[in-house]
Amino acid sequence: MNRYHFNTLVLLLMFIFSHSAMAQIQVQDDSGLIITLKQPATRVISLSPGITELIYAAGGARYIQGVVSFSDYPEAAKKLPQIGSYNALDMENILILQPDLVIAWKSGNPQHQIQQLKKLGLTVYISEPGDFMDIPRTIMQLGRLMATENDAEHSARAFTDQFEQLKQTYKSKKKEQPKRTFIQIWNNPVMSVNQEHLISKVISLCGGENIFAKTIGLTNSPTIESILQQDPEIIIATGMAESSAIWLERWQQWPFLNAVKNNRLYAVNPNLLVRHTPRILQGINEVCQLIKLRPSP
Repeated sequence: MNRYHFNTLVLLLMFIFSHSAMAQIQVQDDSGLIITLKQPATRVISLSPGITELIYAAGGARYIQGVVSFSDYPEAAKKLPQIGSYNALDMENILILQPDLVIAWKSGNPQHQIQQLKKLGLTVYISEPGDFMDIPRTIMQLGRLMATENDAEHSARAFTDQFEQLKQTYKSKKKEQPKRTFIQIWNNPVMSVNQEHLISKVISLCGGENIFAKTIGLTNSPTIESILQQDPEIIIATGMAESSAIWLERWQQWPFLNAVKNNRLYAVNPNLLVRHTPRILQGINEVCQLIKLRPSP
């Protein structure tokens, strides 16, 4: 091989190696780990209904191969193969689908199953949007992993613009005392959330004050006595329609409660609050309207 051909070969190899390095996709997930893909993901599995919505928002409709139960939005998600529930994954079916990327829910999926997926050699991105701006950030991250950046950027920008509009719409023009609010996410046992949870941040944005904001742990189980002592002005239940009606009816047995006296017992579709997706904008709008209502005479 003469010097010219040797130099040409070296340049070609350098180009191949540099191009290969550039082709790698790297993002940091919500557990702090760097996720690396050699090429964009085309076989993606979602491990929560909320993550399913985020994948669609990021432009991944054609790449999502499997979802957990209750992945019901958008409508197309109902037709996808199911791989168990968010808290009981079907490991065999996940492996059958041969994903090149699994998107997991940090605080919802069983940690031992997530670790098992990693040990089996699957690439797992851990998701846990903890603030409003984490939603568009996550959408952009997923768009990068699937090489759907244009769709992801469109969704992220739309979310940011609408969120800013909502903040301006419900911004208090005068200083008002925050409405003491009890957020009920479960009934047996009664459960609520602390100030780190996005639902609590929705309440704060809307002019409410989470009465259990300072408790330890993202979720908590306050006693009935502690709730009665706090005497919330507003109670918001996030169960499904029939469930919320039963939960709220229970509080009627304590007519001295401020929220009961003033008929300020409200139900909000949990999918608009519990799932940290673009639809939380609808949840913000609904909660703000409820908190801003004047008490019933």
